[in-house]
Amino acid sequence: MEQEIRFCELDGRRLAYATVGEGPLLVFGARWITHLEDEWAMPEVRSFFEQFAQSHRVVRYDRLGVGLSDRDAPAPSVADEARALQTVLGEVAGGEPVVLFACSCAGLSTAAFAAAHPERVSRIVFFGGYASRDDVPEATRRSLVDFVRTNWPLASQMLAGLLAPHASGDEIARLSAHKRRSATADAAAAFLELDLTADQRDLLPLVTTPALVLHRRGDRAVPVRHGRELAALLPNARFVTLNGDAHFPWLDDQRELRRALAGFLDDGPGPAVDGTSPLTARETEVLRLVASGLSNREIASSLVLSEHTVHRHVANILRKLAQSSRAAATAHATRVGLI
Repeated sequence: MEQEIRFCELDGRRLAYATVGEGPLLVFGARWITHLEDEWAMPEVRSFFEQFAQSHRVVRYDRLGVGLSDRDAPAPSVADEARALQTVLGEVAGGEPVVLFACSCAGLSTAAFAAAHPERVSRIVFFGGYASRDDVPEATRRSLVDFVRTNWPLASQMLAGLLAPHASGDEIARLSAHKRRSATADAAAAFLELDLTADQRDLLPLVTTPALVLHRRGDRAVPVRHGRELAALLPNARFVTLNGDAHFPWLDDQRELRRALAGFLDDGPGPAVDGTSPLTARETEVLRLVASGLSNREIASSLVLSEHTVHRHVANILRKLAQSSRAAATAHATRVGLI
């Protein structure tokens, strides 16, 4: 697959976006600093997006001030970042509701947009996200931002090691060089300061869009407790922890990630009773997670239920569908359109 890069305009500046694949729209929010062309040349990153592009039209974009977008951008704000997302959606989606995939700091502007325009968003995946980084002391934040601004080569190497903790020396060198090509020191520092100081805790309860919050247990850049807080503040969210400690979604176990996403990215209706199903809304939701390959313990963690309650739901599902196993119930429910 080859991506197609285009440009749209925001406040008289060019905003770069890329599309690849065919199907329902899956729009990735802009992360800290990116470069559409440079990332596409990194095999693990390209493979990650190509997997989604097998079934979706994948859209990515560079923030104003970085990558292929115009570099002479004013100081960033979450409001302006939400406007950038809105501008890209206007180019690729028209008025069609889309699925948004927000990695890390992209969740800040994604949440702001979804709260203001709920009719434009059908689902949201938050990966490695957070509501606030109030755990970073002000002195530490100032020191880190100043370090990026004054010694970008060394800072980019240090941050690359934090984001990809098991990368080899050559891989760290490649990633840090990519970050330096993506943004100047001043731009990288300005976006880092925004991403560390923004606080969306008051806004998140207004985001009623169905959300899936994924977080790796050992994430060293954004500790997993921030993912739990994010999911707790969202009124319609499911929280799933993944194994691993890398912050980038394309690192660590991809099969586990795909299982967690299974069913959520589909265009079919969410877990709800349509009047003909013998299952309750909760049973339908549990069955979707069973179909994704999750164990009772994983389902319990995801839905904030006891394992005993999940076991009871599964037993009721098997009884109502007259099936003898989880696999048979999943196959039957898929065949007759219950999930």
